[in-house]
Amino acid sequence: MVAALTALGILSFELQIRRPMTRVSLALKAEAAGETNSDLPDSTIKEARDLVSAFHDMRAQVHARQEEVQSREQRLRAIMDNTAEGIVTFDESGHVESWNLAAQQLFGWHESEIAGAAFTQLISAVTIEEGERLANAGEFDIAGYVGRETEVMGCHRNSSRFPLAMKVSRMVLAGKTKYTALLANITERKAMMENLRKMAEHDGLTGLFNRTYFHTELERAVERAKRSVKTQCALMYIDLDNFKYLNDTLGHAAGDRLLVEVARMLNGRSRRSDIVARLGGDEFTVLLNDIGIEMIQATAESFRHQLADYVFHYEGKTVDIGCSIGVSMIDANTTSAGQVMSEADVACHFAKRGGRNRVHIFTADNAADVRTMSIDMGWSHRIKQALEHDKFVLAAQPVVDTGSRKIVGYEILIRMRDDDGSLIMPSGFLSAAERFGLATEIDAWVIEHAVRHLAYRRQRGEDVSYAINLSGQSLTAPKVAEIIPRVLTETGLAPSALTFEVTETAAIADMSLAAAFLSKLRTLGCRTALDDFGIGMSSFAYLRDLPVDAVKIDGRFVKKIVGSPIDAAMVRAMNDIAHALCKKTVAEFVENEEIFQQLIELGVDYGQGYHLGKPALIDLSVLTTATNLTATR
Repeated sequence: MVAALTALGILSFELQIRRPMTRVSLALKAEAAGETNSDLPDSTIKEARDLVSAFHDMRAQVHARQEEVQSREQRLRAIMDNTAEGIVTFDESGHVESWNLAAQQLFGWHESEIAGAAFTQLISAVTIEEGERLANAGEFDIAGYVGRETEVMGCHRNSSRFPLAMKVSRMVLAGKTKYTALLANITERKAMMENLRKMAEHDGLTGLFNRTYFHTELERAVERAKRSVKTQCALMYIDLDNFKYLNDTLGHAAGDRLLVEVARMLNGRSRRSDIVARLGGDEFTVLLNDIGIEMIQATAESFRHQLADYVFHYEGKTVDIGCSIGVSMIDANTTSAGQVMSEADVACHFAKRGGRNRVHIFTADNAADVRTMSIDMGWSHRIKQALEHDKFVLAAQPVVDTGSRKIVGYEILIRMRDDDGSLIMPSGFLSAAERFGLATEIDAWVIEHAVRHLAYRRQRGEDVSYAINLSGQSLTAPKVAEIIPRVLTETGLAPSALTFEVTETAAIADMSLAAAFLSKLRTLGCRTALDDFGIGMSSFAYLRDLPVDAVKIDGRFVKKIVGSPIDAAMVRAMNDIAHALCKKTVAEFVENEEIFQQLIELGVDYGQGYHLGKPALIDLSVLTTATNLTATR
């Protein structure tokens, strides 16, 4: 009987306890292996049923978490594959583990083909010697790349190379170090930067180097000469003899074409080591590197002969174009680039005084004649006389809203009255005024008269505003900083009716100074604008830091936007950046309706140019009865 009961107990334990536990154990192992096992027992014992129920709950939670993880992984993969930048992950040894669709498009390899390959097969460092390839992962010093953006060259599957911006980040997962590289193709960015650099360094018309770049190179040449007694260079200052006549008789289009052809000839005559530049107007310079005094006369004469033998043909007319050349030597005794420019300029005037179409090399004997010759040039005296006797004249050119075609304001321009009553344009005297330090005097005269005339008009109910140009010298002139608040107080003019414009070149010459001066104007309540925007290669970067309300897009881009997709794209970019910084835009040189319509399409706010309104002289005589200018100056 005892044996039977014992056997019955063992059987009951086997059926009710051990076998159900075994089946649950097998189900757990199958679940862990990712297999499906639904062979779970039905037991009458509560504990067994609770265990099976707990297993079902556990499996449901595990499956839910797995589905959530899969969903997250899918979302993460979708985000990665829709990211514009390439994303590559690799291990501590530099072997690729994964990458996204953008990386596949960058390099041409599918993820399955590149997995396990060395990341350095995809890039070459441009910080080392150009063309040197990082051959294997061992050469890749990853620590030097983490946390900063680096420029590298990408290597496509087809062996082509392209510039990349790369930023590497480090992370630790399950105790293992992993790296993620964020990669972006910067081919277009580099092309635009190169284009901006060329624009910043070159003259827009002739393609030669411009004044800013030339002065930088001249300063370097002077420093090199100071360090070595063996180094000798020379500066040739070339002024075309008959340019003004050609411009006046055949027009500006002919003048522009002549300047382009002269630039081509000067480039063809010079060596690769020489620097050929256009300073402005018909003034050219050539910096001759490594040339001695014994060679300079013959070299300068070769340039003169080329231009003297050249005959300009335009629409059936011919004009002989000669030139006068002034030369200044650069050696260990040269003190500054300013000295070189001054001597070459003086030498050029000596060549002109000698009968034009000549070469004159500056010598020590000429130094005593510099002051006398400067007086003979007469500009300093003429400008002072014009200031003292009100021989300057103001003109106003309308600024038009592109949306309504209504005039929203006027830019104030200056002219000088000649002895015979004719008008001298700014190009005739402003450069001389800057050389003699009289630019701030002219600015003060313009501010005084323009503000009083604007106050006169507004007192009579005219809702108008004026924009006044300031020279670079005025940014540091106490007189200009003092006259603006004084004349505003005296006239009662609302400061918001005035906009003061500074050129981009003047602003970026000393950013902190320009920003401080413009901030003072805005504190007064005046508006500010950046003129000739787009000349500098760093225009967009500087614009963020300058306190200006508007930018005036340089006219050399505007006048070509109809026929040049590149210029149209540049104007669009300038306009978009300015608007992104909450600044209004004004396009200069609007010469026809086609240009105006394209500006409207591009979203430029205002236009200015002969098509919209030519400058009209302002009658300042009304001020003699309205206000007493003499008492307040």
